[in-house]
Amino acid sequence: MKKFILCTLIMVLMNQVHAQETKGSIEFTQTFYGNSGKYKTAASHPSIVFNYNFSPKLNASLEWDRTWNMYNFKGEENQQNNASSIPEVTINYNNGKIFDTDINWSSSLLIKNEDSFNDNNQLYTMIQTDLDFSNYIPKSDYVKATQFSFAPLYIYGSNVQGPTGHSNTAGISLLTNWSLPANFSFTLNAYAFREWYQGSFIISNSNESFNNANYFMILAYLNYNTQLYKFNDQANLNFNFIGGFDPWISSNKKAAWDPFLVGEEMYEWLSPTVMNGNYKKTYSLFALPQINLSYQYDKFLSFSIFMQAKYSNQVWGDTEKNWRLQPQGGFNITYSF
Repeated sequence: MKKFILCTLIMVLMNQVHAQETKGSIEFTQTFYGNSGKYKTAASHPSIVFNYNFSPKLNASLEWDRTWNMYNFKGEENQQNNASSIPEVTINYNNGKIFDTDINWSSSLLIKNEDSFNDNNQLYTMIQTDLDFSNYIPKSDYVKATQFSFAPLYIYGSNVQGPTGHSNTAGISLLTNWSLPANFSFTLNAYAFREWYQGSFIISNSNESFNNANYFMILAYLNYNTQLYKFNDQANLNFNFIGGFDPWISSNKKAAWDPFLVGEEMYEWLSPTVMNGNYKKTYSLFALPQINLSYQYDKFLSFSIFMQAKYSNQVWGDTEKNWRLQPQGGFNITYSF
């Protein structure tokens, strides 16, 4: 049965390929993270993404993120262990408009493996469908909705290495993005979801354990992008900024929880260094200005180098404190075909 389903999927993809001209890209990004004051957060993070458009409606991407600590991690106080290997595959399908409406419908399937090299390895599968009502949101000269989507989702997670356990997540999200004047934009996403736990996924505090929990999460970012200098038609110097809550989240259970959906949806790659105690709500608040020098070699190949600094709280959980500055930098190479 599994072989039949796999063969059917391959045939569908191949039919999409032959039906239309294809397009894709390979992107490599190397990011270096420095220490955040007294907090040891220095890490190297290479990431490679292969993206392929089988048709205007069908897209698939394969991504692999690998991180190393750039110091001798010993599990001591104020040290963050960033060693991990995270491959993932995503299939996106744009179903188009629903009947005669202006509601755009799209769906996605994500399969992601998280290995932190600590004898625990989790595999997650997330299915999500997205109904975008942005065409029905009134527009003005100052505010325009570029996305206003309701997106039901389901996630299944399991331990494929280490103690046996699994989790189920069901929820709905409101995903919005707003275009503002003067190169500003604002992203506001809200998520309501429930998780069920078994085995090693069960959450607990000092007094009791819980096999389920409800969550409400908000992501809120202000974005700004502008061109500082244009050297020629190929090279530009740009300034980018993003900052906000990443995330603010609350639960009906006071425990040491960390849902998969938080790490999947948050903008920052590195979360705060220290997660303290048991809590019913917490947040990460950050600001990230960036200087980016980009060069378009030809219509296929582009390069960029960037320098940035993140200011954020290094402690979250039962309290949020110790805002520190973390230098970051790196480069990107993208080849389109």
